[in-house]
Amino acid sequence: VDLIGSIARFCNGINVRTLTLLSAIDVDHESAAPFTREEIHAEGQRPLGWLRSVYLYFRVKGLEERAVLVNAENVPHIRLFRPSTIVTKESRYGWVDRTIFYIHHLFDSYMPVMYRSVDAKLLGMAMVADAERVLQFSAQQDEPEKAVAELTYADYVSVAGKLFEEQHGLGGDEL
Repeated sequence: VDLIGSIARFCNGINVRTLTLLSAIDVDHESAAPFTREEIHAEGQRPLGWLRSVYLYFRVKGLEERAVLVNAENVPHIRLFRPSTIVTKESRYGWVDRTIFYIHHLFDSYMPVMYRSVDAKLLGMAMVADAERVLQFSAQQDEPEKAVAELTYADYVSVAGKLFEEQHGLGGDEL
């Protein structure tokens, strides 16, 4: 979190026009409480477990978002990409990875759009296309207004879905 805050502060100091952060779905930077010294020292004393690791992940992501928002106050465009599950073609973490990807594949079309899994390549393409779009728009304005955008699955498809489908030989209804 400190490193992300330092990078945001650096970007703020050199007049960066847009800053993008990969966060997570349902993150709340306003209520993410910083870790106390006691929490940090006690953390290694007990098993982490799945539920606790998910809770800590969202808390850290909230703290990262807050670090960017606080330290990049002069950056006119802050983009918070909030994917649900990021999937890849290959399984990198064993059976858990494969199981989560399989379950998402089965249920994605029934889930609310913001919770759909996103292909890592689509997410990357959306981040690049969004940055290009924001910079083009920003260059056309004299005095850009401060804008913080929270982007989820529907935004990724809107920004880069067509190009992703073309490059991966998908039909128009597969995203």
